[in-house]
Amino acid sequence: MGTYTEEELIRRQHQLDVDKWIASEAAGYDLCGSFTFCARCERMEPQPCARAEARWLEEQEREEEAYRAARQEMEENPDLPAPSEGAAQQETTAPETAQAKDALPAQAPAGYEFVTRYRRSFKSRLIQDEKMQDFYTDLKNAFAELTGVKARLSRHCENFRFHLDRIAKLNVGGKTLTLYLALDPAAYEDSKYRYEDVSDRKTYTETPMKIRITSKRMVKYARELLLDLAAKFSITVTGVIPMDYHMKYQTDEALIKKGLIKPYEVLVKTKKK
Repeated sequence: MGTYTEEELIRRQHQLDVDKWIASEAAGYDLCGSFTFCARCERMEPQPCARAEARWLEEQEREEEAYRAARQEMEENPDLPAPSEGAAQQETTAPETAQAKDALPAQAPAGYEFVTRYRRSFKSRLIQDEKMQDFYTDLKNAFAELTGVKARLSRHCENFRFHLDRIAKLNVGGKTLTLYLALDPAAYEDSKYRYEDVSDRKTYTETPMKIRITSKRMVKYARELLLDLAAKFSITVTGVIPMDYHMKYQTDEALIKKGLIKPYEVLVKTKKK
């Protein structure tokens, strides 16, 4: 918490007090002690909410760093978007032959050349798209209203679990934030919701209802479906103090240094001039 000045903590405490009062009024009862960071609260210290939130944010950052370090030595996460998601097409094209780095020859054979590609993590895609961060922030706050739901960030997606059940997943397909829900798509036929049934894909058998988040309206619909999700899994919905999940834009170079983008070389046919 050393990164926060006393003045910043006082200012943040005031903001949280206001947000907590508004949320409590909407819920009809005092929500003090029911928010994500409240477990870190020391009520007798000055600016308790601001300090509890700061501790929680630092814990999240430490967990993310530890997870990223552990994943760095592992093979690519198999939980990648399917080719139809659009992301894979950005990295490969028909005439190229992708190979493991150690298997690449020292020199490109005649008619071929080396080309650098980039494996972009879920977080890096968010960092470089402000509009997507708007949608992401709205959805994260909506998930925060579901008591007991835990989020886990991996390199290629963010999973949401309630006890042992994976109830939702967020990832990026192309340049679109995509939400997958553990709802039966067939139950929403002829409804106002625009979705895709991806239950035939092994990766999404638990979360077969796919929704592309492309507008504020789609965020609104997604929030409505989260209430259906809460009803299905008997999850209590509570008020929440909105959090800001926006991140400052960073260049490819900066994200490569942090390990959020991984460059790799592939051997491709030389294009005819």
